Amino acid sequence: MSPSLTPSQIVQWLDKHVIGQSLAKRTVAIALRNRHRRKQLDDPLRSEIYPSNLIMMGPTGVGKTEIARRMAVLVGAPFVKVEATKYTETGYVGRDVESMVRDLVRQAVNQAASRAREAKAAEAMKRVNHRLMDALKKTGTDFGSDDELKRILDNGSLDARDIEPAVSEKPSLEVLPMVPGMDNSAGEQIKGMFEKIMGQRRRLARMKVRDARARLLEEETSVLLEGDDYIREGLTMAQEEGIIFIDEIDKIIGSDGGLGPDVSRMGVQRDLLPILEGSTVSTRYGPVKTDHMLFIAAGAFNGSSPADLIPELQGRFPLRVALDPLGRDELLKILTEPEGSLLLQYTELLAADGVFLKMDGEACEAVAETAQILNQEAEDIGARRLRPVLAYLLDDYLFGAPDRCTGKVRITGRLARERLAGLVERKSEESYIL
Repeated sequence: MSPSLTPSQIVQWLDKHVIGQSLAKRTVAIALRNRHRRKQLDDPLRSEIYPSNLIMMGPTGVGKTEIARRMAVLVGAPFVKVEATKYTETGYVGRDVESMVRDLVRQAVNQAASRAREAKAAEAMKRVNHRLMDALKKTGTDFGSDDELKRILDNGSLDARDIEPAVSEKPSLEVLPMVPGMDNSAGEQIKGMFEKIMGQRRRLARMKVRDARARLLEEETSVLLEGDDYIREGLTMAQEEGIIFIDEIDKIIGSDGGLGPDVSRMGVQRDLLPILEGSTVSTRYGPVKTDHMLFIAAGAFNGSSPADLIPELQGRFPLRVALDPLGRDELLKILTEPEGSLLLQYTELLAADGVFLKMDGEACEAVAETAQILNQEAEDIGARRLRPVLAYLLDDYLFGAPDRCTGKVRITGRLARERLAGLVERKSEESYIL
């Protein structure tokens, strides 16, 4: 995270992607900035400062997940999203809740590995070129000096040439036996061990230069990464910068003394508690502490509230923020204003088939109004209602392009309202009304 990224700048960036919900943006911006502030402090005080986990409350489709996801993208933090109801399913008990932490660690290590690959890309390609040149020389063709051969190799003139480089053997991991009771982490460790052992054996393989380049680049990059600290860096990223988004947390609220599903829901709350309080979770890359991970929970809380969670779990979410339902004006802005807006997406999709769409402002208003009406009459799914409404409006062009319609297309407000009237009156295909 850039030290110059202030809370107000974080909110400004989020405004480009999420419409409204200023209070929620403000809250997450402060949480992000506090992470940076904590890093400036010295121990032991730094280790005493814990992240302020928060709960977002609001109906579906108002931007809860999008705010958290965009926030993680902004700071380049490892981010995973899980559904709380997943852990109430048959077969999920106790330690399975820790899988969210393992998923986060895997994401963090992959990010660190990707950065390491970029840093070592030039060195890896240098090694690849050396091995390709050796293989080309063994074909018996005189390519002149090494400099001349490298020049020809770089410009792609030899990509179709057959060579026989020595490549690492890859084990057939599909035939490895699985021991009863073995979890995924242990299975991945065994596969990794076999890959490392078999990867040390090489054999000559006949292939095109372009195919060999990709194969050898993978090998050389792996060799360079073996002695790198990217795993340690990934573990640190997960512990210090990781964000876990727990959706539908309101669905694990159970009544006191309940039976059946209520017991499962209350059990999930108790299983989540140690992770939120701070514990050590074993992963394939090593133990990871959850003390300083940021947990963001979300739920509609229809007929319930965060106060219905068990008291211990409530205390681990000190911040609560309510997101506002979306009205016509907000739906209109969501349709047209964000970077990569829904309208822009459909416009570019049609342009790829030679249909150049132009929607008047009144037509966009008609789409937003229709989405609002359907949300009021049926289940309120927020901004997600815009996609089926817009798809219904553009159905003839989406189906007809490019063989039945091409060129410029303009949709006026009058035309849009005429086409959407049947949708509002429920006289059209129900598949469009979610």
